[in-house]
Formats: sequence, C-alpha cells, structure tokens
Amino acid sequence: MKYTILFASAFMLMTSCRQQAIDTANSDSTFSLESAPPIAKQADDANVLKVYVEKNGTIFANGTQVTIDELDNQLKQLKEKNGIVWYSRDNLSDDPSREAMAAVNIILQYELSVKFYADKEFTKEANF
Repeated sequence: MKYTILFASAFMLMTSCRQQAIDTANSDSTFSLESAPPIAKQADDANVLKVYVEKNGTIFANGTQVTIDELDNQLKQLKEKNGIVWYSRDNLSDDPSREAMAAVNIILQYELSVKFYADKEFTKEANF
C-alpha cells in the first residue's frame, strides 16, 4: 500500500511537470529569433585595431602610419576596451620583417585576441 501511494504521487508529479513544460513551450513567451537581441557587429570599429605591416617594415594602425611606440600605446588602450586586433602583413609567404615581429610581440604581450588576414583591406581571412 505504501509503495502504491508513493508510485501514484510520483506519477502525478511527473505528469504535472510534463504538462507545465508543454504549457510553457506553447506560450507566447517562448524564445524566437525575432525576439532575440540583435547580434553585435563583428567589427565594432571602436573595439578593433587593424594592424598592417608592409614588407619594408612600415606599420599602419587603422590606415594611419605609426611607430612601434605609437602602436604599443594604441594596443594598450585597446586592451582596456577588451578589443580585438585584425592583423595582416605584406607577402605572407616570406619571413616577417623585424617590425612585423615586433608588432606581433606587442600584441601577444597585451594578450589581445587576434584575427589574421591575408590582405591589406582585411577582407580575406588568412588560412594557416
């Protein structure tokens, strides 16, 4: 008798929970793509620093020529904003220049996320 009551109580509880889950799934408050918040842009310009290094060692940050010290300062500010670096350099098949290596070392020093590109326009992602 004790087990019968226990089994019946457990069955009623499971049935009640199942019905509540079905009711919740059918309600208007369910998740849908339309109600989801908009996805953030992949590249919020304020949080992305596009670093490009030419073969001769000239460094550009967001299209402006910079020194290695200026790049360091910009990367430090980017770190404070939890930003990301988009990095590319001229002629990926050759060994990197001293300046390209210095730029990468500073990026690594700040432990920034990096997305590598294969072109100066940052449209073609690099495949390594």
